Formats: sequence, C-alpha cells, structure tokens
Amino acid sequence: MNIEPLTISQVMKMTGRSRRTIDRWIKDGHLHAVDLGGFDGVVLDRGEVARHEKQMRDNQKASRHTAPDVAA
Repeated sequence: MNIEPLTISQVMKMTGRSRRTIDRWIKDGHLHAVDLGGFDGVVLDRGEVARHEKQMRDNQKASRHTAPDVAA
C-alpha cells in the first residue's frame, strides 16, 4: 500500500474545507490520522482524503436531486 502523506493544512488547501471540518471528519472516523505532535503534526493519506471528499460531493449532489415533494 502506497501512502501519500498530507498535513491538515495541505488537506484544507486540497479540499477547500476548514480545519474544523477536517477535524470533524477525523473525529467521526471518516479519515484516519496519525498525530505526530504540534499544530500541523497530523498526517493523513491523500488517497483517503480524495475518496472521502468525492463521497461528500456525490452525497450533496444526490440530496439536491431528491428534493421532497411539497403538498400545496
């Protein structure tokens, strides 16, 4: 398995998401992270981040296309 490491700052730039969002993804178990210490000492795998980001975007698109019918 080939892991391409990224810091949280790099993940933020790659995804356009905030630090708070990335931290939540890690806390919720969507992303695996290794804490090496320090503010930006957390390392994540680029492939895992890309897969999760794609899944999030796909879910957002799907939810826009399945708007509930509103009875008048």
